Amino acid sequence: MYFQDLHHQYNFIDQEVFFEQLEEWNQLPFQLLSSPEELRPAMRFFPALLFQILATALLLLPPGTPDPVFDSLKYAGGMTFEDLATDYSDSGAAIVNLFGKNALDEVTVQAQFIRALFQKYTAHVIECWHGIAAAIRDAQELGMHRDSLDPKPGDSNVESILKNQWRILRRRKMYMILVSWDINMAVFLGRPGSVVWAHGLPSLPIDAPTPADCSKTPVESRDESVDPPTLVTRQIFLFRAADALRYVLDLEPDGSHPKDFSKVDHVHQLMKTLHDDMPAAFRLENPDRRWDDHPECSRWIHNTRLYLKQLHFFGIMALHRPYIFHRKESRVEALRAAVNMLGTQRKTFDGLPLVQWRGFHLFFGSFDAVVVIASVFILFPHESPELRDSAVRRFHWTIAKFEAIREHNAVARAAQGVLNAIKSRFIKAVGNDTPGLSPASEATSPPQNGKAADQTPDSSRTGLTGGSGSNTSSTNLSLGISPSDESSAIRSWANNASTDGVNGWSLLEDSLSTLAPIYPTSDLFFNDLVAKYGETDMASCTLDPVGAQQPSADGFGLSCQFDGAFAADNTFWQFMNQFNPDFTG
Repeated sequence: MYFQDLHHQYNFIDQEVFFEQLEEWNQLPFQLLSSPEELRPAMRFFPALLFQILATALLLLPPGTPDPVFDSLKYAGGMTFEDLATDYSDSGAAIVNLFGKNALDEVTVQAQFIRALFQKYTAHVIECWHGIAAAIRDAQELGMHRDSLDPKPGDSNVESILKNQWRILRRRKMYMILVSWDINMAVFLGRPGSVVWAHGLPSLPIDAPTPADCSKTPVESRDESVDPPTLVTRQIFLFRAADALRYVLDLEPDGSHPKDFSKVDHVHQLMKTLHDDMPAAFRLENPDRRWDDHPECSRWIHNTRLYLKQLHFFGIMALHRPYIFHRKESRVEALRAAVNMLGTQRKTFDGLPLVQWRGFHLFFGSFDAVVVIASVFILFPHESPELRDSAVRRFHWTIAKFEAIREHNAVARAAQGVLNAIKSRFIKAVGNDTPGLSPASEATSPPQNGKAADQTPDSSRTGLTGGSGSNTSSTNLSLGISPSDESSAIRSWANNASTDGVNGWSLLEDSLSTLAPIYPTSDLFFNDLVAKYGETDMASCTLDPVGAQQPSADGFGLSCQFDGAFAADNTFWQFMNQFNPDFTG
């Protein structure tokens, strides 16, 4: 299940090498197993990797559904597959710790990475962040960070030399993925990265076709005109995207009031140029479809187009997010990117098999985008009217998505209470009327600079081919909102503003000069962000239906408050607790 459903998303383990190691493990004499110090390093740590792969694969099984094959693995009454998976993953981590750092191997790094992946899937995001840092340190201990420390072939025969070349390629691929994860998590969580880019990085792996036999095939770059794209093609582009994200971290020391915003605009242009230079097979608009049905690409290429598009929008949003309270240009760019990202998320989710609802990619960026959209329309309700309809539709759809996946997705479940409170304040700002969700309106991105964005011809095919072999059933999410055309949606906003007094307040940017940048996911996991209704944590509450009446009280008409272990008293959440739009302007 792991190699069928998850491997193509990460490609951290070479499948052929893994099964060779599994065969070697199965052939080991019993007396060697009782003396593990006599095993070669790869075999010492192989059980740790095996436990982590089994643990992650068990998370793909539908919760609460009897399974004739895997139920026999449960050894305690009332045990769930997640309980069993946690037990396996903890056992794998214990094996890694058993041998310490004296005899590390590349298998150690793989086990650490899959352990971090497991922790991400089970909402242990802080532990995942630390786990990636540990994997990076182990990789550096093995010399993966320097070309000069590449391993040497065992002897001078051709087969040994060729196998060593492929081993070097795998090492460079692993380190490239670790670096990409490091920078993405740093930006996503608002935390420092573990890799110092100024110290230099090893060469990138060669994008070579998968060999039939490593001992007989030299490492040569694929011919783009005749060879299909590979997972390494995808990962090299993801690394380039991470390189652009690195500049977002470099801007942080300047704070939310930099002396010169030209640096921000320059990074924005770098991201746009990178997006324009995307390999044609990975474009969402007008892609090169030659390889769509190729057996080596069909499982992952459609979802890759969506993921890279979403990652681009996340980068733009993350770049401008620190300045949305102080600079209108950044506010508009962050809002547009957030709205576009939620639209891409919908295309990703539609038709997605239920077994994949646990995936972190359904949470990645969505929570931050919801908060960005809400904060802009709550504090600046008169701005960006051209984005309002799309923003509201996609905001409510995303809220409904989180409600739908909460039983399957621990990360979404952790954000439930905060989403409740944000949704209530958002409805107060924009009103209860929701623009219709006709397929035509959702297929088009919000206007950009007065013009409609490009159509997405690939969207009808994406999200449908990355399904699990173990469970291919899918669920299309209904919001319970009656479809309506765009003209009626626009009229609803006009009537809302004129009759209900919605959007009747205004707020000067100067009044927000001391407000700290928002890092919603970081606050959720590092600062224990919650929303409370009196003394009750709202995390266990279901989200109200769209258009439901909100309780009346002072300010926003709400008595729910945001709470958390904040180091400062100028956070967005504390401001929301005190903000009273009725007395603004």
